[in-house]
Amino acid sequence: MSCRVLLTTVLLGGLICACLPAAPIVGTFNIAGTITVTPTTITWTLNDPPFTADKATIGPGGTGGFAGLGGTTVTIHDLNNATEPVGVSFPSQPFISFDAGPSLPTLNINFIFGGIYNASQCGTLPAAVGQTCTTPGSPFNFVNNPPPPPLGPQATATFVFMGITSDGLENWQGNFTSQFTVPYQSVLAQLASTGSVTNTFSASFTLNPISTVPETGTLGLLGLGLVAVSMKLRRRRAA
Repeated sequence: MSCRVLLTTVLLGGLICACLPAAPIVGTFNIAGTITVTPTTITWTLNDPPFTADKATIGPGGTGGFAGLGGTTVTIHDLNNATEPVGVSFPSQPFISFDAGPSLPTLNINFIFGGIYNASQCGTLPAAVGQTCTTPGSPFNFVNNPPPPPLGPQATATFVFMGITSDGLENWQGNFTSQFTVPYQSVLAQLASTGSVTNTFSASFTLNPISTVPETGTLGLLGLGLVAVSMKLRRRRAA
């Protein structure tokens, strides 16, 4: 094989490698920590001393690219309605990074789902099992759960975030839950009177790859490389 054909072949190999995307990171993981909610912000702290701000702990049972991270921590960024509004897409913002996995992509957030209930039962008293509530503009789905009075009810709040990873290869969604020993009417009353509510939370995350197609420019270069190799081989046979 002539040097020119060899060089063209090497260049073609480089083009083929260039159009292959990096392998996406897929899998699931769980985190737990403490959440503080105000009318406009959500902040996070570690459950354990020294209760570090903007940290949460990864639980056991991670899968895929997150296997083996159980017991380590993530950095989880605070949220503000001004930059991360509920119910509308916003520019991607860093949300979760992995302290023990710096090579893993950051989970950037770009959407906070609005709660699925309405406000018709948010102020209903007495509190009863089965009542539901989402205050206007809130991401929280409140439900009053058993047991019935006089021991209950007790509430749960669920909420859902989503986004794209910093490498642009994966979508992610996070399902959050916070459990209370009191009905949600008491939680909302505390928020109204003190301006904030603090409670523990847990969350599960799932990452899925985004389907990608090589860029037009890359495909064009690849086609030119193939044509060049074909012409060189024809000339060699003719000679």
